[in-house]
Amino acid sequence: MSSSNSLPQAAASSCGTGGDSVPVFNCSVILTRNATNGRISGRVANIAGITAEGNAERELLILLTKRFKMLVQECLQQSRDIPWINPPETPLPGEQQRFIPVHL
Repeated sequence: MSSSNSLPQAAASSCGTGGDSVPVFNCSVILTRNATNGRISGRVANIAGITAEGNAERELLILLTKRFKMLVQECLQQSRDIPWINPPETPLPGEQQRFIPVHL
C-alpha cells in the first residue's frame, strides 16, 4: 500500500486495543447536482468506473464508498493491482469534491 491513495496507518498497539492495523484508503469523490431534477450524481475521482446517482448527498456518498470499498477489497484479496487514476480527476466548474477515508 505504498500508493498515494493509501493513508498512513497507526501502529497496531497505538490505541491500546491490540490487533492488526486496518488499511485505510482515500476515496476522492466528485459531485454534480442536476439543475433540472435536483438529483446528485457522483464519480470516484481516483478509481475509474465507479459512479452513482441519488436524491441526497449522504445517500450518494454511501453508495460510492461501498462500491469503492468492495472494489479495493476484491483487488487485495485477488492480489490484483488497484486501478488507481493517477493523478485523480479534478472537479470541473460547478462540481464539488469530497475526500472520504475508507477503512477496510
